[in-house]
Amino acid sequence: MPLVIKATGVKENFSEEKLLNSIRRAGISGDLQSQALADVKSKLYENIPTSEIYRHVTDFLAHSPNPYGKAKYSLKQAIMELGPTGYPFEDFIAEIFKTKGYSTKIRSILAGKCITHEIDVIAEKDGKRTMIEAKFHNMPGTKTDVHVVLYTKARFDDIKENNNLHQVWLVTNTKITSDAISYAYCSGMSVVSWDYPAGKSLRDLIEESNLSPITSLISLSQSQKQQLLKKGIVFSKNIIDNQNSLYELHLPQEKVQSIIEEAKFLAA
Repeated sequence: MPLVIKATGVKENFSEEKLLNSIRRAGISGDLQSQALADVKSKLYENIPTSEIYRHVTDFLAHSPNPYGKAKYSLKQAIMELGPTGYPFEDFIAEIFKTKGYSTKIRSILAGKCITHEIDVIAEKDGKRTMIEAKFHNMPGTKTDVHVVLYTKARFDDIKENNNLHQVWLVTNTKITSDAISYAYCSGMSVVSWDYPAGKSLRDLIEESNLSPITSLISLSQSQKQQLLKKGIVFSKNIIDNQNSLYELHLPQEKVQSIIEEAKFLAA
């Protein structure tokens, strides 16, 4: 098998199993899984970027009998498109914690011993209050490093006593370095990255909560997604509950119905 180049620049052997797992995880049917794999294999070459493999899969799914499968397969990219600000990502994380039984507040201003801090998310459950740092990146290949963990822990230490906080979490949409994980574990922090910890990663939490960002919708253009994000429309379910938001984009009725249909598919 040829070598592939990851977004970080690291080379590794192409893995059929890894690709199939990613397609299967998106809920793509068995027949389409094998067809998508065959399509990608026919286009492989030495040192092919993983971004190109991703594009081949999404192009195949977009022209398949189940074109909305592309939206589910593109989850990681959709999360990165929640930018450029980190606010929609903070809203997204708060909503995920709500599905786990937490009450949440976003962007709270809290006074610490030394200075005042704006905290991305405060989550409360069973009498315990948690500070959540939602670290958002929109560049493929970026890793959250130990400096972010150190910064988060320092902020928590400054505000915890004055604000009755019991624990701190760092949640990021990228991968995280081993040093960052080691420091977090040693200092009593909880860390959630795109693929860590196994079974409880951000990807796992999103799939369990069945929360789909509007950036997953293939029926919307990038500019339309940004317009909705600026209005606080972050999830596919928000479009279903507030269909008037689509008419504010001055879209024809047929287009509106297509978007709603896709939103219902993703939110189901």
